[in-house]
Amino acid sequence: MWSVFKLAARAAIWRTTPDTPLAGLPTLIVWAVVLAAERMTLQYVAAGSTPHFNPNGLNAVVTWLALALVVAALFVQPAARATALSALVVLSITIDLVTAAVEFGAPLVPSVAALNTFWSRGATGGAVLALEVGWWIGAMTTVLRSLEPQPFVRTLGKVGALWAALFVVNALVPHIPAFVGGDFDPRGANWWEYLNTRYGARGATAIDETQQKLLRAEISALKPRQSGAASIYAVGVAGMDQDVFLKELDGALATLAADLPIKDHIVRLINSNETVATVPLATLPNLTAALHGIAAAMDKNDDVIIVVMTSHGNQTGFALQLPGNRTAELTPQQVAGALDAEGIKNRVVIVSACFSGIFVPPLANDDTIVMTAADAKSTSFGCAPERDWTFFGDALFKQSLQPGIDFQHAFTHARTLIQGWERMDRIAPSNPQGHFGPALTQKLAPFFAAQASAGQ
Repeated sequence: MWSVFKLAARAAIWRTTPDTPLAGLPTLIVWAVVLAAERMTLQYVAAGSTPHFNPNGLNAVVTWLALALVVAALFVQPAARATALSALVVLSITIDLVTAAVEFGAPLVPSVAALNTFWSRGATGGAVLALEVGWWIGAMTTVLRSLEPQPFVRTLGKVGALWAALFVVNALVPHIPAFVGGDFDPRGANWWEYLNTRYGARGATAIDETQQKLLRAEISALKPRQSGAASIYAVGVAGMDQDVFLKELDGALATLAADLPIKDHIVRLINSNETVATVPLATLPNLTAALHGIAAAMDKNDDVIIVVMTSHGNQTGFALQLPGNRTAELTPQQVAGALDAEGIKNRVVIVSACFSGIFVPPLANDDTIVMTAADAKSTSFGCAPERDWTFFGDALFKQSLQPGIDFQHAFTHARTLIQGWERMDRIAPSNPQGHFGPALTQKLAPFFAAQASAGQ
């Protein structure tokens, strides 16, 4: 281990190391594991205050590293192969750390989304990229000359070809970080995502036309309101293409339908590759159009609308994942503005997302109930793949919102459950927030009372 480190350290300043002891495969494996761990750590730091683990990113780190080593091995003589590749890995660790220090330490330089290559940091500018490439070629030339004494020009040419081969590998392997933040844009992760975005843009017109048809169909399917009594409508929003959010939305709407008369008064907006041709996407224009269609069908002063939203979130809004892996967000002001623009008076807004407490102040009034999975400064939990519910969805919809139990009592019970789960798992409190406008609470009381009577 030390001999490889010494070889790489001297090569970093372009100094050869004579009589270097040759390393074996175990040394290479150890250094490769260190590099993988270092890159995942840098990705975690780059993800910000709300890092989300992406298992595909772990696969990408391991796959890219394995392929890069296989390709590099083709340029080194067998006897010195493990030593040279170990030194290459140490140099990669070095340039990762130096580049990360520059990016995180310079406020005017935007952080890079994918810290998973050792030669390219496009956001730091062409000059830095040129310096990195030149330094790396010089350092690896020094490594090979230390292990395989050859004419300088010949070794330099071999290393230049090695760099070009690794560049091609980097372009072809569709990698993505193992940890991403709420504002991560996959389009910058690799060429595959970039090209997919460009190609997908050609179909944007067709997608827009499909979305208009799907929205019209959803609105047309709404049953007419019953005269003589207030009706209740619901809009469900699943912001990310992640199974836990899709399951949670379906479960939440089913629970609400068992407690309140929303059947045939539901519009769903879902961001999923599986439903893009059958269900309207969760976007601000579609949410605005859905609210407009419902407002046209309802009595805006007497009827009630329930908006259920589930996704990741950050301190500025509710995360949306759009076709082509584009990202966007719904801000509290946009949701409040869309409801206000339609003149919908009575509304219940339930937001299951990190930092969702930001939705309370813009929406809270006497005619509005707002329930959120966290306060404005905290994360919520339970959004791991293959789960059926987040912590908040499980506690509120599955465990607490039983027939006859009103929103305020259900939320209080759910909040207590969440506090217990978080203490048991030793995680920071999410501190769910609730606002219960007295006018709307009183208006909904007969609905919950009727369910309580029916259950006796």
